Amino acid sequence: MTVTWNAGLGAHIVTGFDEASAVLREPGWSSDPRRSPPAPPAARDLPLAALLFMDPPDHTRLRRLIAPAFTPRAVERIRPRVASIVDAALDTLEETADLVADLGHLVPLAIIAELLDAGTDGAELFRAETPRLARMLEVGAGADDFAEAVDAFAAVTLFLVPLIDERRRHPGDDFISALLAVGDLTVDEVLATTVLLLAAGHETTANLIGNGALALMRHPRQLPHLFTDPARAVEELLRHMGPVRLVGRVALTGHLLGGHPIRAGEQVLVRIDAADRDPRRFPDPDRLDLTRSGPSHLAFGGGAHFCLGAALARLEAQETLTRLFARFPAMTPATGTPRWRDSTTFRALTALPVRTAA
Repeated sequence: MTVTWNAGLGAHIVTGFDEASAVLREPGWSSDPRRSPPAPPAARDLPLAALLFMDPPDHTRLRRLIAPAFTPRAVERIRPRVASIVDAALDTLEETADLVADLGHLVPLAIIAELLDAGTDGAELFRAETPRLARMLEVGAGADDFAEAVDAFAAVTLFLVPLIDERRRHPGDDFISALLAVGDLTVDEVLATTVLLLAAGHETTANLIGNGALALMRHPRQLPHLFTDPARAVEELLRHMGPVRLVGRVALTGHLLGGHPIRAGEQVLVRIDAADRDPRRFPDPDRLDLTRSGPSHLAFGGGAHFCLGAALARLEAQETLTRLFARFPAMTPATGTPRWRDSTTFRALTALPVRTAA
């Protein structure tokens, strides 16, 4: 069964690729957490001007205005700077290291801080608050999760509001200035978009780097393919061990999904991890094959809510993983098993101890 009802969760669970794609790409579904039946009152205090939580037509308008800052061409311009940040992080790795703390989280955080031109103070604040911000992205987040996220949002807002005001008066060559230059964005929308970049952009890219490094250490014969075609290799890593397990939607109308009826107002949980290993879509789906070609995955979602930062995440993963394994080709996991975060929404390592030399 590709669509089932889970009474304990009070939601329909979607595991098939075609059915998952229909939920993500077709109209009639809401991403607004306030519509979710189990959402606590604190959900109303989130930055709901963020794209992730919006439905058309507001989502359509805001995405159209923001999208030019995230096109592959726009992102490609910063590749040399991303490479230098990765090299600087690799220079600090010792014979034993934790790839999650010392690389996976460090690289995207440094890149975001630089994109915002937030300085050392901003980078330190973001490092402290982004784990709390990311709790608002958990599907089925409870009152404590939302409370933590709201507190983190307040702390980041206190830093960002004066920065936004300063960039309004003295524009620079940074992401905030680019958003302000659009003209039709409100201050709340600029703020919410910046917070979303911090929460979602950092979280998912850090997970992709950690998960990808672990998969490559477990399949060292795949490494030549990483260097031959980094872009294709990262797509397979996204499919095989993507950073997001689950996304939620609420039905705005009745649907028939895989022959399974869903009524308006009911919640649907889309298992991205299962959909991206659907044998109807991907032959031998549990096998990691960096030369795999063919249909695309759902690691970045689909449709109107396709991840706006996908090009940036891809670039960061390509540069980080190729440079990491070029520098340390004999790297192996340290004794013991990798430690995974307790999360239904993210496939995320809390630590990945490694030996960089044989």
